[in-house]
Amino acid sequence: MRFTVAAVVLPALLAVSPVASAQNKDTEKTCTGQLAAEPDARIEACSALLRSSAYGPKNRAIIFNNRGLAARAKGDAAAALGDYDEAIKLDANYARAYASRGGIFYERRDYDRAIADLDQAVRLDPKNSGPFITRGNAWEAKGDHERAIADYGQALRLNPNSSVTYFNRGLVLRTTGDLDRALADFDQTIRLDPRLAAAYNSRGLVWNDKGNRERAIADFDEAIRLDPNSAGSYSNRGNALWAKGERERALADFGEAIRLDDKMLGAHNNRGLLYYELKRYDEAIADFSEVVRIDPAYARAYNNRGNVYDDQNEPDRALADYDAAIRIDPNYALAYLNRGMTLRRKGEFERAIADLDQAVRLDPAPARGYYERGLAWYQKGDYERAIADDSEALRRDPNFASAYNNRGNAYDAQGDRDRAIADYGEAIRLNPNYALAYYNRGIAWRRKGDVDRAIADYDQAIRLDPGNATAFNNRGNAFDDKGDRDRAFADYSEAIRIDPKLAVAYNNRANVWRMKSEFDQAFADYAKAIEINPGYAAAYNNRALTRYLTGQYAAGVADASKALEIDPKLAAAWSRRGLLYERLGEREKALADFKQATALEPAYGEAVEGIKRLGASQ
Repeated sequence: MRFTVAAVVLPALLAVSPVASAQNKDTEKTCTGQLAAEPDARIEACSALLRSSAYGPKNRAIIFNNRGLAARAKGDAAAALGDYDEAIKLDANYARAYASRGGIFYERRDYDRAIADLDQAVRLDPKNSGPFITRGNAWEAKGDHERAIADYGQALRLNPNSSVTYFNRGLVLRTTGDLDRALADFDQTIRLDPRLAAAYNSRGLVWNDKGNRERAIADFDEAIRLDPNSAGSYSNRGNALWAKGERERALADFGEAIRLDDKMLGAHNNRGLLYYELKRYDEAIADFSEVVRIDPAYARAYNNRGNVYDDQNEPDRALADYDAAIRIDPNYALAYLNRGMTLRRKGEFERAIADLDQAVRLDPAPARGYYERGLAWYQKGDYERAIADDSEALRRDPNFASAYNNRGNAYDAQGDRDRAIADYGEAIRLNPNYALAYYNRGIAWRRKGDVDRAIADYDQAIRLDPGNATAFNNRGNAFDDKGDRDRAFADYSEAIRIDPKLAVAYNNRANVWRMKSEFDQAFADYAKAIEINPGYAAAYNNRALTRYLTGQYAAGVADASKALEIDPKLAAAWSRRGLLYERLGEREKALADFKQATALEPAYGEAVEGIKRLGASQ
């Protein structure tokens, strides 16, 4: 909200003949507004004067200007503009007519023509503050903050008690980020006009920008007291309350703003964001949908609704909304970022990377775009590019713990355990409660052969996130490495309790059952693992071993063959089937399978021994 200066009504005409003056005295006063007449009466009075032959060009210019002011007050801008044109034709040096016409052009958003007229007004009458104020408004509308501030400053030198000018300059100073000077201007506005609700509202916005929520809320309170129908003040107080953590009060204020102005896009959008934060997804979608119903070109609402759909695991609807946001605003970096994230989670890595390229091109400053693109490269298996993007994210934000974690994953995938462990350590230093970083470091320690440190990290991961079934499963693997099968069994069982669909935990617990010679329980767990994941080659292979141990050789061959159908490069399954064929007396098949196992892994001991055994007997 920016104030314009009320058009000045001249108190009297220039001197005319005594007879004419006496005859037209009341009509002149009506035309010039001295009798506080309604616009129609003023227009009629001015028209009557113009029909008279008593006035010369300069007076007629004044009358046209005053009739234009009355027409403008009535809302008839076209008629006002015509009268101002006539005034200027009659008197090319009439400053007030230029000022009046400049005001009309400003209201019509024809800022260049407004400035041209206001230039003339201040040239002809440099002592009048009004045209400087309006010209300042026009410069600000064109985005020229410096010239706007200069014009407001000149207006204040001419009229130091203009609350309007302080208010308008305060708005521009806030826009430029000069919050202290903005605050000073709004203080002056309130000193000069203590009942101006808009000044309290604007000062509240500055306090909120400065992070002083209490003073912001106090100013919004006063704005609402002075103007209980100010939807904007309720909406702004809602934002301050939300930032302060008082979410229910914030919702109430957004609701009141919407009640007062049901087309207030900002209130609908911000309430939608707050509902989203509260995971009240249906209400969030309703608010964002209302925004786009009112204004189908409101790109942010499509983006925000897309985020809700994405959180609800509706990627196609999310993508449709991100598409709409980008179609409306092809330079909307955040929408590209969000669409890229959704595409990555769908496994569409090429499209995801293309969107994330756009996000960092349009807004290269934030680290998030590089981090998300690094995730996409990692999932695509391009670890070098993943490391490069994570490193760039960290260059822009050295405290980005997740980027350290993800770069650690890429290093670990490359087999560089030491650098992976260092990155996980840095992530944990930045965020001591980062359960996933402990979990990932535990994996790296185990792969490095340091089982005790792996267990210590899994302990921390589980303490911080006791619902992480895979952390229990992996700690069970570490205990199994140490030969502590009872603790391994307990962890696998807990993993299954937390996530009854975790196939790997059933497989691992079955292995413990097998090593305890509890074969029926082992078969039951292998069956469950395969039921959950019919493509689980390792579970078929492990069940094949259990069949070998229990003398079910033919069934074992079937399981090993299924494992190889799923994963032909699984050396253990070739070797396992070789053992089973050997027991069935099919030595050629056994030898062929042992050889295939060693072709895949030359040092696979079980297969090497099998070849020696069968070779010696031939």
